[in-house]
Amino acid sequence: MSSITSEVSLREKVAYGCGDLASNLMWGMTSSYLMYYYTDIYGLPVAAVGWILLVARVFDALCDPAIGYVIDRQGGRIVPRLIRSLALPFGVAGFMCFLPLPLSPDGKILWALLTYIVLGAIYSCINTPYGALGTMITRQAHGRVGLNAFRMMGCQSGQFIVSLFTIPAITWLGGGTGMMQRQHGMALYALGLAMAATILWRYVGRSCMTRYPPPPARHSPVEVLRALARNRCWWLCNALVFLQFSGLAALYGFALYYARVVLGGTEEMGGILLTVATLMGFAGAIICPHVVRRLGVIGGATVCALIQVMAYLLVASAGGSLPFFFAAFAMLTLAQGVTSPLYYVLLAHGIDVSRMMSPVNTAGMACSINTLVTKVSMGVTGFILAAFLAYGHYAGDVHTVSPGLKHWIMAGFVWLPLGAVALQIVFLALWPRRGTVASMTEC
Repeated sequence: MSSITSEVSLREKVAYGCGDLASNLMWGMTSSYLMYYYTDIYGLPVAAVGWILLVARVFDALCDPAIGYVIDRQGGRIVPRLIRSLALPFGVAGFMCFLPLPLSPDGKILWALLTYIVLGAIYSCINTPYGALGTMITRQAHGRVGLNAFRMMGCQSGQFIVSLFTIPAITWLGGGTGMMQRQHGMALYALGLAMAATILWRYVGRSCMTRYPPPPARHSPVEVLRALARNRCWWLCNALVFLQFSGLAALYGFALYYARVVLGGTEEMGGILLTVATLMGFAGAIICPHVVRRLGVIGGATVCALIQVMAYLLVASAGGSLPFFFAAFAMLTLAQGVTSPLYYVLLAHGIDVSRMMSPVNTAGMACSINTLVTKVSMGVTGFILAAFLAYGHYAGDVHTVSPGLKHWIMAGFVWLPLGAVALQIVFLALWPRRGTVASMTEC
């Protein structure tokens, strides 16, 4: 093939982006609204919510490396079949996660825990092959930047739908703002999202071509992990992804609380915050290839991280000025949108490094552990955020806001992710600058 344009069509790039669109219709709901759903709609205690978010990730820890090992053992040809086969279970699990069964208080906690564990397990088993699929469609740096830009556009499109329509939809579908009405509205809304996600995942599995599928590998898990352990780029990429998703989890998980408690707005204002974040993230994914052409992958990620640091400081100093806050918030989320595709490009590069260093096929395991890292990051961050709410004595049915609660929500929305971004700059500075890294900057 003479060029990447003739190798990967626009239609296939769009199809690949539909995977993250499908994922974020349901998984995006968990990152943006699950904590709010548990505390304010389903009526779970804040302390229990924190443990649900953390314990579910511990159970999922077994699923990610297991499905990665299956992919490596069976070869790349199995990837589209896995995506097609798991499309329906993914939708069903997502719907069940937001199905508010009328149980006892302990029964509600158990139901929430079990459904979130199941959704996380199926997410592992469909998103890991989806992540590996990107490395099998093309091996060219420019093509991978384009694919992952479309992936992030799909991600942001899913987040946009969730951010813009969730609060109005659950009120409209439920027929009111009472707790039982919102529970009914949330269930119907989740059902619609689940059906759309199932259809989109099936489309991904049928439309994306595995041009470079790794052959079946009969290496033991110990050999695979040993090969990955020697890969500095892969370690750094996982650290960067952990910190990136920690910041995203804080932003999307605390946006509703920040809008209500710190900005003095309503749930609808929280939806506006999430919508702005999604639109700016989408714009960032669009301009990402242009940023890479000028600055390279590492340079672009570093500049965007510095912009995020500045934006968080501006958000913290905005006070009650909504125009100033929204300007800083837009700058922050635009930089996040540019950065997100780059870390998947770095992951693909890390897999290439493993391929050159060792004959052991590590693509499936590398992607699966990377997926695990994102979920652990979200679980740990969710636990910390729930702890912040508990320390601030938050209650969903109480409208009086204490100064202490404002401080804790500011800590979760600004200071925690600010620290994560600062650490990203450190790890980016440690990225190897010689050898095959040069191939990532060509576009």
